[in-house]
Amino acid sequence: MKIHGPLRSMFRLLGLFSLPLLSACAAPPASNDQAADRLPGFSSLMLDANPEKTGVTIYNEYGDAIAAASRLNKRIVQNDHGGPRRIPRFIRATWRTGNYRLTREGAWEGGTLMGDYTATVAERIPQAVFDYMRKNGGSLRLKIRVVDGSVLVGWDVEKYVSVEGWKPGDGDSGMHYYMVGGDFREDQIFNGKVVEPGWERIPPAGTTAPGRVNR
Repeated sequence: MKIHGPLRSMFRLLGLFSLPLLSACAAPPASNDQAADRLPGFSSLMLDANPEKTGVTIYNEYGDAIAAASRLNKRIVQNDHGGPRRIPRFIRATWRTGNYRLTREGAWEGGTLMGDYTATVAERIPQAVFDYMRKNGGSLRLKIRVVDGSVLVGWDVEKYVSVEGWKPGDGDSGMHYYMVGGDFREDQIFNGKVVEPGWERIPPAGTTAPGRVNR
């Protein structure tokens, strides 16, 4: 059916008025911060170094210290089970030697700065990890390792198998780790002995995140 005269002009006018309304209803794309906020948090953080590092501080993208240790290596490991926390978009790692000191904010300062590197975190963790937790339980463990020339990021799902709740297929009772991924895996140790050596995959140059921290 063809529309002529004043009626056609009226439809054109209504069409013009509808365009801004449709644009206003369109949802803006989520920012990286909003996307990170929607992810389930991590419940524990493991921090180590290879080779040994001193005066290590880990910052999130806002410049807040989320972990710090005076000395780290593959045997001296810091484990923080502080409960659910927001997964950072990226982290910055620094380490120092000499006469460094701990600030009120929980970061090391002073001495000689030996390393300063950033790495992406939240966007690298696959959706399959969160799907696994929803289906099977467990909580996300974030792992950070400082190495010469870089900072490595890893993750896994930790799940405790109790003696009382054991069922076939669970393996031994105790803490188990699933969905391992990222740049490294620590040595698997049983009764003080390495039963499965860990591994490292140093990220290619240029894959670290741009820093917003300013410490």
